[in-house]
Amino acid sequence: YHLVDSLSPKALSNAYFTVECHIQNLAAFVNQWLAYQTLWDSQVADVADSVKGDLNKWHSLILEASTARTTLDSTATMTEFGPIVVRYNKVQSQVNLKYDSWQKELQTYFAAVLAERIIENFEKISDAKTRLENVSLEGSSVTTNEIVLGVTFLQEVNQQIPSWHKKTTELGESE
Repeated sequence: YHLVDSLSPKALSNAYFTVECHIQNLAAFVNQWLAYQTLWDSQVADVADSVKGDLNKWHSLILEASTARTTLDSTATMTEFGPIVVRYNKVQSQVNLKYDSWQKELQTYFAAVLAERIIENFEKISDAKTRLENVSLEGSSVTTNEIVLGVTFLQEVNQQIPSWHKKTTELGESE
């Protein structure tokens, strides 16, 4: 005598369906954790090289990493799928440590890119300031050619001021 023979086909089908649902949910849950394997499979330097000097991409990348890290800050350390219990506290701890390491490395690379951009911007503005201070538009020793060059440079600087302001603001916000 088999217990299966005493069940109706519908009840048996429902039981199999319930078990299959639990297994599918478990597989999806495990796949979420397996996705974190990319933290170990890829290098921060490769990610930094792909972003290069684009501050907007850097900003998005750091925010995305920070957001992803906060999703792991859960007090839960186990999940149940019907009778199946998954304890993931050790995995969660390792993933958190790796995310922290990644985020620190990303910020270090970003800081280097940002410092480079700040220095470049400072040098451009500082050079223009020095050149402006050396422009002389009046006096008996100033030639017409020097006046024309000075006025031309002054106009060029006036045209660049909005872009310098925008860049300086962007750099300040990135800090």
